[in-house]
Amino acid sequence: MTLLTDKNADWYRQYLLKDIVPFWMKHTVDLAYGGISNVVDDDGHPINHDKYLWSQGRALWTFAALYNRIDKKPEWLEFANHIFHYLSNHGRDEQGRWMYRLDKDHQVLDRDISIYVDGFVMMGLAEYYEATGDGKALQLALETYENVIARLRIPDGYGTAPYSIPPGMKVLGIRMLFSYAFFNLGKTAARPDICAEGVALAHEILDDFYIPGKGAVLEYVSLKGDFVDNPWGRICIPGHVIEALWFAISIFEQTGDAERINTCCHLIKRHLDLAWDNEQDGLKLALDIDGKEPCIWNQAECKAWWVHCEALVATAYAHRHTGEDWCLTWHNRVHDYAWSHYPVPGGEWRQWLDRQGLPMSSAALPVKDPFHLPRALIMLANL
Repeated sequence: MTLLTDKNADWYRQYLLKDIVPFWMKHTVDLAYGGISNVVDDDGHPINHDKYLWSQGRALWTFAALYNRIDKKPEWLEFANHIFHYLSNHGRDEQGRWMYRLDKDHQVLDRDISIYVDGFVMMGLAEYYEATGDGKALQLALETYENVIARLRIPDGYGTAPYSIPPGMKVLGIRMLFSYAFFNLGKTAARPDICAEGVALAHEILDDFYIPGKGAVLEYVSLKGDFVDNPWGRICIPGHVIEALWFAISIFEQTGDAERINTCCHLIKRHLDLAWDNEQDGLKLALDIDGKEPCIWNQAECKAWWVHCEALVATAYAHRHTGEDWCLTWHNRVHDYAWSHYPVPGGEWRQWLDRQGLPMSSAALPVKDPFHLPRALIMLANL
C-alpha cells in the first residue's frame, strides 16, 4: 500500500467483510443469554457470559452501521435487533442510567459506575434508529441524552470506570465521546440544540485540553482548562487524542470550521510523532509529556490495537483536508505495523501487545467487542 485510493477503500471493505464480520457473526451471537458474547478469547470461545453494556452498545452501533453504510444485509440488521432488545429489556435502572455489567441471568454485577456506557449505548441507539426507524430506539437515545447532560453539568456527578478522574480535574475522554455522540444524535433527531452541545465539547478539546506550551492534548486538565504539573496532569494518551481529533474533524466539516480542521490535522501528526516507538515500532499507549518516567498510566508502553485503528482513520481524514504526503506516510507505517502484528488466523485481531509486540492481557476491560476495528474499516471504506 502506497496511496489512499478507491482500490484501497475496496481492500478495507473486503477485509471487513471476509475476515472481521464473519468472526462476530459466527462466534458471538448469544442466543442463550441475549446480546453479544463480549468476554471471548481470540478464537471466539466464551470465557464467561458476563455482559459489559459498554460492549453491547458498541456492538449495536457496529451492526446497525454495517447495514446503514456498507450493505443492507438482513442478517446484520437481525443481529442489531437482537442486541437492541437485550439492551432495552435489561440495560437500564429505574433512574434511566445504563448499567456497567450484568451476569448471564441479567442480574446487575456493577451498576452505573461509568457514564461512558451511556455514551456508547446512545451512539448505538441512534445508528439503530437510522437503520430501522424504530421510535423506541430514538426515544431511549433522547432519554439517555437528557440523563447524561444533567449529570455532566456536575463535576462529580458521574463515574468513569475503568478509570477515575483526579480531584479538581476534568478528562478528555468525556469530551471525546460525547462531542461525537451528541452531534450525531442531534442530526438523527433533527435537534440543533443537541448538535450544539456536541460542537461545544469539540471546541473544549482544542480550547482547554490542547496545551500549546506542551505541544499536546492532555488527558487531564484543571476544571478551568489549565495545565496541572503533577503525574496525572502530564499524561498524554495519543490514541485518545487522535480519535478525538477525527471526531472533531467530522463535526467541523459540517459546521464549516476550516481553521479548526487545520488545527486538528496538525495535531494528528504531532501525536503520531509523540506515540511512535522508534526502537520497537508501533504506537505506544501513553506518555508523560515532560518525559518524567515512568508515566503512571497503566501499561503505558503497550501497543493497543485500537490506537492503530484510530490512527488509520485520522490519517485518512487529514489527507482529505490537507493532501499532504505525511498523511500517506503515516497511514502506511501504521497499516504495516498493524497487519504484521494484530491479525489472528481465522479472523479478527488480538488486542493488546507489549512494547516488544508480544501478546499480553488487557490493560483495561477484559472484553473483546466489535468496535474499533470494524468501525475503522467501515470509515475507511467510505472515506
